[in-house]
Amino acid sequence: MRAAVADIRRLTSGNRDSFKADRHVQQAVAYNLAVLGEAARSLAPELRSRYPNVPWVEMIDQRNVVVHEYHHLDSASLWITARKNIPPLDQQLAAIEETERDRASQDTQS
Repeated sequence: MRAAVADIRRLTSGNRDSFKADRHVQQAVAYNLAVLGEAARSLAPELRSRYPNVPWVEMIDQRNVVVHEYHHLDSASLWITARKNIPPLDQQLAAIEETERDRASQDTQS
């Protein structure tokens, strides 16, 4: 998940006009949003429930739009999602990664 987030952030690090003009970049962002949603869907429900503030359902819904309603995607919605929602998600995923690593370490010490 963190790799998909990093890719989205890298792909949208330029300006909005260059993003709007590059269909391949838009497709790469859409692909990574689908990866995020698929990964979120595949996580154990127990893990998702430990982090209720993470927008798991929204990620899964976004994946469904990207995969099944791709003809409704536009550069503006992809840009907004990437620039508004991905940075806080990146922080949340980093915190989860650290917490879960600590949790696993404690479990192995017990």
